[in-house]
Amino acid sequence: MARLTSGTASKKHTSSTGPVAEHGNQYGQIKIHEGAIATIVRKAACSVPGVTRITGNSFVDNIAEIVGSKKIQDRSIQIAMNNSSVAVELSINIQYGVQLPAVAAAVQDAVSREIKAITGLNVTKVNVIVREMEDASEDETESL
Repeated sequence: MARLTSGTASKKHTSSTGPVAEHGNQYGQIKIHEGAIATIVRKAACSVPGVTRITGNSFVDNIAEIVGSKKIQDRSIQIAMNNSSVAVELSINIQYGVQLPAVAAAVQDAVSREIKAITGLNVTKVNVIVREMEDASEDETESL
């Protein structure tokens, strides 16, 4: 993944914590880490009606997501930053019976709008992978 460097006083440096968007102003540097972008993506996607959760591609990731481990959830969200832009790929589960293309498009729109509104970064791409469809009645039965 590439590092996003933008602004008037950008510096290139290596970061052991992952890609960072840097913007400079007269007061110093403003750095936006990919973890902040992942949080925006997660909240925006989960706010779309029909999305049941962000999901990983393995059993362990799904268990960690259920118990609330944010770090594991963020594995389901891939972030690529370059210059003043960001590209995102995320995996979701959706409710059975909703229109897949409509929900996926709504996720793309919500994620793109939120990233732009909160960070000012341009969103070049939002890829959505629908992993599973979940039946609401099965979820209720499992929780009893």
